[in-house]
Parts: sequence; structure tokens; C-alpha cells
Amino acid sequence: MDKKELMEGIASGSLRRRDLLRGLTALGIGVAVLPMVPGRARAAGEITYFTWEGYEIPELHGDYIKKHGGSPETGIFSDEEEAFQKMRAGYKPDVMHPCSYSVRRWRDAELLQPIDTGKLKNWADVVSTLKSLKGAQDGGKQWFVPFDWGNTSVLYRTDLVDIKEDSWGILFDEKYKGKIATFAGVDETVPYTSAYLGLDPWNLSEADLEKVRAMLKKQRDLVRFYGEDETSIEQALASGEIVAATTWNASVKRLLDQGVKVRYMKPKEGIITWCCGMVIHKDCKDVAAAMDFIDAMLSPETGRYMIAEYGYGHSNAKSFDLAGDEAINAAGLSRDVEGFLKGGIFSGEFRDREATVKMYEDVKAGL
Repeated sequence: MDKKELMEGIASGSLRRRDLLRGLTALGIGVAVLPMVPGRARAAGEITYFTWEGYEIPELHGDYIKKHGGSPETGIFSDEEEAFQKMRAGYKPDVMHPCSYSVRRWRDAELLQPIDTGKLKNWADVVSTLKSLKGAQDGGKQWFVPFDWGNTSVLYRTDLVDIKEDSWGILFDEKYKGKIATFAGVDETVPYTSAYLGLDPWNLSEADLEKVRAMLKKQRDLVRFYGEDETSIEQALASGEIVAATTWNASVKRLLDQGVKVRYMKPKEGIITWCCGMVIHKDCKDVAAAMDFIDAMLSPETGRYMIAEYGYGHSNAKSFDLAGDEAINAAGLSRDVEGFLKGGIFSGEFRDREATVKMYEDVKAGL
């Protein structure tokens, strides 16, 4: 897209988070903090929310608006590394929205304060598994409040593929040469390749990394393309250019809404699961307002919107009752949230991120 189209998308709020960020990057525009969308009421002088694009919308914190008269100020980050470095440099938002695997690093950098969950009226309904994710609790204190969660898995055309079993193996099957795609990012591709090989994605030894490299080199000769965003993958699946690809839950709903015959796989080796949520800055200027905001994000009404409109899971178990089976199934989720989560491989930090990233970039470059 050109610059005019990009800025129109920002103003209208029509761009999806990852499409927006890639568009900005392509045009050389920084995204440390984007301007707020005009026309939305703001609660001046209270808190600042630092988040991914798309999560600042009023539908996700309605109870906060009712109490405070408007939404908080919003800063937008493109990824957690950018957010981390900006805060290390002195930016002090009040509530931030990282994923669980970043919390320990942020806490060790003394950016966070513990959260008194006894003051959250919705805390009792939060799924137990999500409350105790690695890094969420430490020293008998809660540092992270889970909010949204989802998966990376295989979405495939049921009218074009005959699946014998749910397995990541379809992405390495020579039968589908030129008809599959995978995300270009290391954080999606290396974990599922490791899982397929029976390896722990977050503790790869040098020998393990070489096994992953060999598998990805094989895949390189099979893929139609490496997807930089959801849109390119969805369009290729809809047209039949490809028959299977990695993607996130939201793509399932969008393609089903278009009448495309697709199914979201739950691989036998384990689906990749991520969870993001709320943390409070150590220098938060209004902790009471921050707690009100977090509680609003945890409400079952917010969760219903997240499931039905975004296609992602929500941490409040009651959200699934409000959303209903049609929305849950369309997102590739389950009412049995605890059981569903136990079958996944939660995203984490690579044992040697630098070496892992270099390996994958070398593979894509044909080295």
C-alpha cells in the first residue's frame, strides 16, 4: 500500500495490527507511538495504555469508560523489544500489554510492580492455567494478568486436502510442493518445526538446532512463499494458490465468513499457544485507575467481543458462555479452555535467540 492508503487506514481504524506495522516498516515510518484515532473520548490526566495496534478500541474496556468517562491515552508498539527499549529509555506508561514470556525480562529490568489481584472483581473467573504461566508469578506475587490468547497452527482447505491425521508434517510433505506457505517469522516457524521433530523449542542444543535447520531447508524447497502477514496467506488460501499454511485463529473466522472451506488443525505434536496480558509500570501515576482498566479488560463482555470479532481466546472463562458455540468453533477454540490449553505448547524464549534467528534467516536466504 502507498502512504496515503496507510494513513487513511490508521484514521479509520480498518487496518489489522500486523498489516499496519508491516506497512509502516515498508514506508520507513517509525511506530514507537502512533497518534490516537480521532473522535474517541479520552480520560485526560489519568492513565496511559501501551499496547499493540488494535487493542486500544473502546469495545475492549467498556466498564472503564463507564466509570472514568473515556478511554485512557494510548501508546502503540510494534513488538515487545521496541516497547522494552522505549521504557528503558524513560517512557513511563501505566499499563502495558506484553506476552507472558517477556514478563520476567521486564520485571528483572525493574520496570514492573506486583498486582493486587484481590482488587480485581473478575479475577476469580480467570482461567487457572493462565494465572500461573511461567513468569506470571514470583515471590508469592502476581506480576502479569492474562488477557488474550491464541494459537499458531495449520489452516487448510478441506476441499483440496485429504488429511489422514492432524500433524505439522503437512508443511514438510513433498506431495504439496508449491502449495503450502508458512510465516516468515522465527517465533512461529522454529517452534512448530521443533515440535514436529520431538524437540523442546525453547531449549535447543547446537545439535538440535542443526536438526531444525535440516528440516527447514527441506521445507524451503516446498513452500510457495514465506508469509509476512495474515492477509497474503488468507488470500492465497481463498484463491486455491495454496492449500495449507500456518496462521492465527483470526484467519479461520475471516475465511469461513467468506465461505471458504477451511479447517484449523490441532496437530498431534502440539498446537503453539501464546498468551498476552496486562502489567503495571513501577511508576504508574494512578494505580487505582490502572486496576479499573485491567478489570474492564477482564470482563466477560470484553471477552465475548474478543472471541466473536477477533477470533482469539480470552482469559475469563465466562466469556465463552457469552460468545456461544458458533463463534468459539469459528475461531478454532473450545469451551473446555483448560483442556484445550493443556494440549498446546506455550510460547517462550529461545535458549539462544541470536543463533536461532541467524539459522532461520540463513535458511530462507538459501545458505
